[in-house]
Amino acid sequence: MAFVTNGAGDVISFAEYTDVVQTDQRLFEENRIVIPEESGFATIQDFIEDILEKSTSRILLKLKASSWWLNYNAYVNNYVSDINNLPSVNANLIDPNNLQDRRSQFTTLCVSHALKESILPLIAEFTEDSPDIAKIQFYDKKFNDLYQELISLADWYDYDNSGTVEADEKLTTFFRTRRTRRRASIVKVR
Repeated sequence: MAFVTNGAGDVISFAEYTDVVQTDQRLFEENRIVIPEESGFATIQDFIEDILEKSTSRILLKLKASSWWLNYNAYVNNYVSDINNLPSVNANLIDPNNLQDRRSQFTTLCVSHALKESILPLIAEFTEDSPDIAKIQFYDKKFNDLYQELISLADWYDYDNSGTVEADEKLTTFFRTRRTRRRASIVKVR
């Protein structure tokens, strides 16, 4: 469970192939995953690692698009006057030196996203009683729960790139839940 970096030392993926295998080994034992010919990959491992890189990019984009990121920037005194110039979330600044053990949670987040969005839909039988659909829903719930947990307890981002996350960089938010009968007012970002 380590972040995968490129030659320059930049994080390109929160997870690696073995993390997916450890999460759902049966997928690989049953040899149900078939590499699409147009993908250009020769091995399952390369194919899965490419999916994990795309999932990492998607998670970083989801963080940037969230209201949490705008609030976090204001919290660390980086007031954004032009929303079109909002800085991106830098994966290299997530839990430096793994002091909070949040990197393992980002790995789980990445694996859950890859399974629900890319891997399981490749092999799923989309019927009413399909166990594959139940798995997709399981990983979707796992992803959403962990994502909400991480942005609610943001003690993992080293905004000033000092090597440690200081107290003034930790932003804890609490969500009040309330009942509503109007689902039209709920917005989901996928």
